[in-house]
Amino acid sequence: MSDNWAIIDFQDLMKSILNGNRCVQDPIAISNKRRDTVSKISFLNLLLSYNNVNKDNLLDILSNIYHRFHNRINKLRENDIVQHMMDCINQEWYDPDYIFVFDYPFSKDFFEKNMDNKVKYDNSCKICEQIKQLSKIENNIPLKIEKNGEHPLDKHFHKGIDVCENTITFMEENLIEIESIIKSFKKTDMSQFIDMSIKHKALYLKLSGKDEDDDSIPENIHHIFSNYYHIHNLLLKQLIQYYHYVTHLLGQLKDRCLTMKNLQTNIRSIAYFDEESDSSNEDEEDGEDGLIIEDGEVYHTGKSNQEGGDDIVERLLSFF
Repeated sequence: MSDNWAIIDFQDLMKSILNGNRCVQDPIAISNKRRDTVSKISFLNLLLSYNNVNKDNLLDILSNIYHRFHNRINKLRENDIVQHMMDCINQEWYDPDYIFVFDYPFSKDFFEKNMDNKVKYDNSCKICEQIKQLSKIENNIPLKIEKNGEHPLDKHFHKGIDVCENTITFMEENLIEIESIIKSFKKTDMSQFIDMSIKHKALYLKLSGKDEDDDSIPENIHHIFSNYYHIHNLLLKQLIQYYHYVTHLLGQLKDRCLTMKNLQTNIRSIAYFDEESDSSNEDEEDGEDGLIIEDGEVYHTGKSNQEGGDDIVERLLSFF
C-alpha cells in the first residue's frame, strides 16, 4: 500500500478486535495523511499493509492472533456470568463435549520448520544447478583418471543427491504435520461459537438477573466470538494454501533430484582414458596433469614441459 495512507497502529488494531470494538468481517476505514480521503480495505489486506507482514509470514501472524483469542476467551470464562452463558449454550445444543476448551494445535518449532522449508529448498536447488553446470563443462573436456579410480564428479553427485533427499524427507514430514493440523481445524465444531456471536450484552445481564449495567462484560462481547471464528476460518484457509505451496515445492525438488540421478548415470557414458601404470614414472618427473572441480569451476593442474611440451588435451588427442 502507498506510504500516503495512514495505517492503524498494529497494537491498536489487535486491541480493537480482541475487545470486539471492530469486526474482522467489516471493511476497515483508513485515511490518507492529509485526512481528506478515506478508503476501506479488508482486515486481511490491512494486515499485509504493515511493512513486516507478508505472504511468507502471514500464517505465523494469523496463528499468533488466533492464540490471543484463545487467551481472551479463557479470560472471559473467569467471569461467572459469561461462564453461565456458555454452559446454557452447550446444554441447548445437547452436546456431550464441552467445546469452550481450547487446544493450540501448533508445536513450538512449527514455524521455524516452515521457514526452513524454503531455505532448504533453495539450497538444494542451488546445488542441483551447480552440478548440472559441472556436467555440461565435463561433457566438453576429455578426462584422465587413475586406473580403477573414482570419477571426478562422483563426490559432487553423492553430496548433491544426499542434500536433496534429506530436504525431501524434511518437507514430507512437515507436510504430514500441516495436514494433521488442517484435519484438527476442520473437526472443530464452531456452531456454539456462532451461537455466542449473536448473544448481546443485554442477554448476559438478563441471564444474571441484574437490572443495572456490568462493566465486567465487554460492550461488544458478541463481536469477540464472531471475530474468533472468522480468524479461525482465515487461519484454516492459510494452512490449506501453505500445504499446497509446500507440496508444489516438493514436487519440483523431486524432479530436480531425479535429474541429478539421471546425470550421474549418464556421465558414466562420457569417454575418458585410464592413466596407465607405466606412465606414472613420467608423470612424476614432468609433473602430473589432472582435473579439479571446485565451486563450479574446472581447473587443470600440473607442470607444463619447460621446452614447450604438449598440454593434457594435446597428449590425449595423440592417441588417435
